[in-house]
Order: sequence, then structure tokens, then C-alpha cells
Amino acid sequence: MTTRSSHIALRRSRGASLAFLVLLIALLAALVPAARPQAAAAKPRIIMYRGLGTWVDMYDAKAWSDPAAAVADMAAHGVRTLYLETANFHLPKPASVSIFSSGKVTAADFITACHAKGIKIVAWYLPSFDGTARDYARSMAAIDYRTADGQKFDSFALDIECTNVKSATLRTERLLALSSKVRAAVGGAYPLGAIIMSPAGMTKWKSVWPGFPYAGLAGIYDVFVPMGYYTYHGVGYANAYKDTRDNVAIIRAQTGLPSIPIHVIGGDAAKSSDAETLAYVRALRETGCIGGSLYDWATTTPGSWAALTNVPLNPTQTPALPLAVGYLPAVGNCPGEHTHPKEVFYQTTGQNGARVLSYRLYDAQAGEVRLLVNWKPVATLPAGPKKKWTKVRSLTILASGWNASGANVVGFVARGEYGAWSVWGVRAVTLTTPAR
Repeated sequence: MTTRSSHIALRRSRGASLAFLVLLIALLAALVPAARPQAAAAKPRIIMYRGLGTWVDMYDAKAWSDPAAAVADMAAHGVRTLYLETANFHLPKPASVSIFSSGKVTAADFITACHAKGIKIVAWYLPSFDGTARDYARSMAAIDYRTADGQKFDSFALDIECTNVKSATLRTERLLALSSKVRAAVGGAYPLGAIIMSPAGMTKWKSVWPGFPYAGLAGIYDVFVPMGYYTYHGVGYANAYKDTRDNVAIIRAQTGLPSIPIHVIGGDAAKSSDAETLAYVRALRETGCIGGSLYDWATTTPGSWAALTNVPLNPTQTPALPLAVGYLPAVGNCPGEHTHPKEVFYQTTGQNGARVLSYRLYDAQAGEVRLLVNWKPVATLPAGPKKKWTKVRSLTILASGWNASGANVVGFVARGEYGAWSVWGVRAVTLTTPAR
């Protein structure tokens, strides 16, 4: 059996993120319409990929020694989904024995503990793509697994990262064949996740998996779960922020689907500083990801847990965030639009002086909506008429609030939470130079 450290090493992407023009990506995300491929038309419920998740692999002795205690700790930190490794191709057992267990502890202990705490649980398997029946057998073993009282995993995700098959063409062929076979077995209404290597890493180091089949996977899987792993691509707030943004942008560009659901695995929790985790969470929010997580539960620090409380629990959003400043239609949780129930982020280029920000709000209540500029609180916006739009409002943001070069982000954040979203909306957000 491989060691835990060598298992994690498989997940490392090679190299740093490739630089992206952030505003161009924002404009594409806001303006390019797209529909999910026909294969995913059943639209299964993907609630298990939304919000804060955490990970347990086969080598997490702490979790496997006491699943109930581990899950209780997850619940205390606001975790909504546990991603549990049920097997990998290293597992030294015949394919017919396909679910990992540790002594008397089995996957059933985690399923039971999670469901008792209201936590979803997703099974994941690492295949080798060696062409044998093992990868399919072990994938289906997780999907078909049941506890003694009939409970099951809430979803299955395939861990797509092994490069033992040196021919990328053959590897891709086997990946798509395995994925299609699993999809055919479970039907269109079953939620499937694609855990993929860092898109930014694969873009920088094209020899890792040339021709990676983003579009093909988008026609089979319902959610992309990229192993962003900013902790392997550099150090510091700016690296974590940019790496996360780049991974989201690449998936959207490569699939041609700006609104494709994405849950980003941030970094190695043991190596992520509090500032890096904060930057990662902010990038998730600005891009409207449906959820996020660090790898893994056992090594997440108290400071990172504190930052992770703000991982978004978004539905699939149309249009995708961030929107370009100047985007005029209504967004939020208001008549005709309910895919941005908590917050909306706009983006613009560098600003070298004071600017007048204009906007309209829907059903604005006192203290309901906060305005942020580059993550600094600017104002709690005043109330307006109930169930109506305000007239155009304006306020001046001083030069000190803007970045003179690079991107600027403007956020409207509402008060509500999942299960009790606030009724609100924003529209007609523009920037102008103050009159002299």
C-alpha cells in the first residue's frame, strides 16, 4: 500500500498558474450564453457539492480511528459535505473486494455518522486507467454500497489525475470510456463529480495531460471539482487568489460553459496560511463557485476553519460572476432572477482617481445590503421601497479605494443565508468620473 504522503504527491500539479487577463474572462463569463450538453440534461440535484466540504482519504488514521468524532468535528466547523475515498487502484485486494475498510471501521460508519449530523457524503475513487475491469468495478462498488439499514453515498466523484498510462491519447480514451460506462449505469438523474488536476497547472505544463478532455467530461459529469492546490504553485495571498481565479476561468473557457457548476479544492490544508485561505475563499465568492474545500480535514488549521465559514453555498449561477461593471440587467434574488441569492460581484479595470458608483436596488430593507470595494466595507446601503426598485443611487468612492492598475472588484452582499435567503436585487451598476 502506498503511504499517505505519496498519495498526496499524486495530486500535485506541476508548476504555477498561467497568467490570465482577468477582465476579459469576466466579460466572457457575463456575456457568452451557453447550455449544458444534452447528456447532462436531466439536471440531477447537486446540493452535495454546494458550500463547505472537507476530505478524508484512506490514509487519514485520525478519521478512520473514530468516524463519529471526526464527523462531529466537521459539523462543528460548518462542513456540509464529506468527500470520502472508498478505494484507489493501489488497494492491494482483488477487484471484487472494492471498498476500503480499516479494522472494524467501514465506509458505513462514515455514512451513518454524516447523515445523523445532516452532512452529505460523496464517495471518490482514484483509477489507473490501465484498461482492466478494476476501475469500473471499484467505481460501481462505491455507488452501489449500502449500510445495513439501506443508507448510501449521496454522490460519486472520479479522481482524474493518474498518469501511469503514458500515452495521453490512450489515457483520455480510457477516461471517457470509463466515465461513459458509469454514467450509463447510474442514469442521467444521478449526480456525478469530476475531480480533475489543476487546470492552471495543466495549462502551464502541457506535457502532464495534453488535450485534456474538458468538453467531453462536461457532457458526462454534473460538477467539476478541480484540485486547484495553490499551495503547490506559490506562496502568499496574491498567489492563492490568482490561482483559484485562473482554475475557474480555464474550466469555463475550455468547456465553453460559463455557468458550469464548480467546487474548487483549494490547497493542502497543512500548508495554507490564514491569509491564503482567506484569498481562496474570496476568489470562490467573486467567481460564484457553488462550493469549496481544503485537502484535508485532519490538517485544516483553526485559522483556515475561520476563513472557510464564508465558503459560498451558491446555486448554479446565470450569468456567471464576476460581471463587468456596466452590466445592466437585474441580478440577485428578485423577480425573474434567483441564481445570485447572497451576493453579486462586479469587476472593472484600474481606476486612477475618485469614481461615482451608481446602482439600483430591489426591495432594499434597512441594513440588508452591504457594499464592498476590493473587499473593504464602504457602506451599508439605505432602505428603499418594498417590492420595488429604487431610483438610481450614487455615491463617490475616493481614489484610495481603487487599484490604479489591475482589477477592481465591487461587491453587493445581502444579509440572508441558505434556507432563508433575503429578497433583494441589484442592477444598472456603472462607474463615472465625478463632475468638476
